[in-house]
Amino acid sequence: MLNMHQRLQSDMKDAMRARDQLRVDTLRMAMNAIKSSFDNQKKQAYDAAGGESNMAASQAAVDAVSLSEAQMIDIIIKEVKRRRESVDMYRKGNRPELAEKEEKEVVILEAYLPRMLSADELRPQIAAIIAQAGAKGAGDMNKVMPVVMQQFKGRADGRILNQVVRELLS
Repeated sequence: MLNMHQRLQSDMKDAMRARDQLRVDTLRMAMNAIKSSFDNQKKQAYDAAGGESNMAASQAAVDAVSLSEAQMIDIIIKEVKRRRESVDMYRKGNRPELAEKEEKEVVILEAYLPRMLSADELRPQIAAIIAQAGAKGAGDMNKVMPVVMQQFKGRADGRILNQVVRELLS
């Protein structure tokens, strides 16, 4: 099975062959975001190991750095979120052509994410979390939301989670 980075590279090559410039650009941006995150982790590992004062340990720490599949998925989720925010701004700024381009990029990137749970699928699970936390009303949002966000991280949109929790607590 291909990991996320290999899949992105393979799909980008296919998009290049098909001359699908939007897909190529979108996948290239996603791969750059992953590479940037990887480079930041390597820098942090290098600095934490002593940097230039302890070159052998620093090099070993840098060599041990890798991104997990979950971390790459988190990066793609952030890229999708960034584009959704851009869509909102472009719509408010009366730039429908740019909003449409961003929406197409969201569709391309969402293909690399696990299937997101719908509000209907989340309701019973969130109701159980609310019952377990002993939350009674809207004032208990701060008890429930951290647990819900942690449990459904990467599997549900934060806005939908918030909406369902508010609905169930009111």
